[in-house]
Amino acid sequence: MARGRTKAIALKRLKDKKLEYERSGRMPSQTTPYLKDWLDRWLDEIVKPRLRPSTLATYRSTVEALIKPAIGGVRLGRLEPKHFRLMEEYITKGDDTCDPPRKPRSSATAGSAWRTLHKALDDAVKEGIIESNPSDRAEAPRVVYTERKILTPVQAGQLINAENDVMWHLMWRLAYETGMRQGERLGLTNSEIQLIDNAVCIVVEWQLKVYNNVKGVRDIPSSLGARHVTGKAYLVPPKTNAGRRVIPLPESLAVELGRYIKGTGRTNSDDLVFVQADGTPLNRMIETRAWKKALNRVGLPDDYVPHSARHTAATAMAQLGMSDKVRESIMGHSDISVTNRVYTHVGTADASKAINGVETLLALEPANPRVLDRSATPA
Repeated sequence: MARGRTKAIALKRLKDKKLEYERSGRMPSQTTPYLKDWLDRWLDEIVKPRLRPSTLATYRSTVEALIKPAIGGVRLGRLEPKHFRLMEEYITKGDDTCDPPRKPRSSATAGSAWRTLHKALDDAVKEGIIESNPSDRAEAPRVVYTERKILTPVQAGQLINAENDVMWHLMWRLAYETGMRQGERLGLTNSEIQLIDNAVCIVVEWQLKVYNNVKGVRDIPSSLGARHVTGKAYLVPPKTNAGRRVIPLPESLAVELGRYIKGTGRTNSDDLVFVQADGTPLNRMIETRAWKKALNRVGLPDDYVPHSARHTAATAMAQLGMSDKVRESIMGHSDISVTNRVYTHVGTADASKAINGVETLLALEPANPRVLDRSATPA
């Protein structure tokens, strides 16, 4: 339906609206929509209401930078295996003749673009725009994974022992001894620390996320169950049910964490354990700066990333001979193959299994409250 001051204006508006609906696939037509037009509709209408803002931003970036420029001008009904090969070539080979030149990207990036496009075309099938997903007839890019650079347990212990700020000392211990994700550590709340079967445990229920492209809570799907903290910061549940897990703490770590909570003096209304001096949440940039200082302090290069601590933790657990079930539970993976294939780095130390736990592998020194600086603030 369209309105106008005159019948002619109303008819023109109706015609324009019809053409727009046909262009984006909302209305049947003799031709299928261009891929670029379908992707716009797919992002804004179909996946936006159900995705986390960070995931949506990743999808949008992939669509705009990789898929549209490569094959966006092809109609959905005309997509063939050759178009998927063209997209892979566009991504992995780059182009020196462009202004500015387009740098080649990794096979992992090509694989990510292929998976995003596959999802979009699956939804096109569900919407009745095409009968089958053309990417099912094409071969997915062969992804060559590079092993992440990680600290050995001994190096991790050196980093922890050399840290003189009590908050970061705890952060590094949680990262290496429990394998907690960065967002889970930054978003740790007092209510998540519970006594279960006479053991102090962390019941992972939240992770801290900063959504720079979100204007307010209304832009976040209600099904996500996000809790606004301040500014662009939100507490959100883990992505999967496996992410909601119980992690028992080593006794010395539990004692140190309890001592920190009682003596820190930093209060906030969001129940967060770790905050800045003014009570506002930490963020990735603040932790990265502290992380690089910690690496430099023990003479290690600063090209390790905080997430690598999770890999070290998984590797240490494998060296200890922990069962797949236990490691899967602690790491929060729904499939042990992820723990084994991505996070566990097998080395010569696996030949002699340790028996005294990750804490012993890290060779940690007892925390000295007189050495740890409670007054230090994140820089």
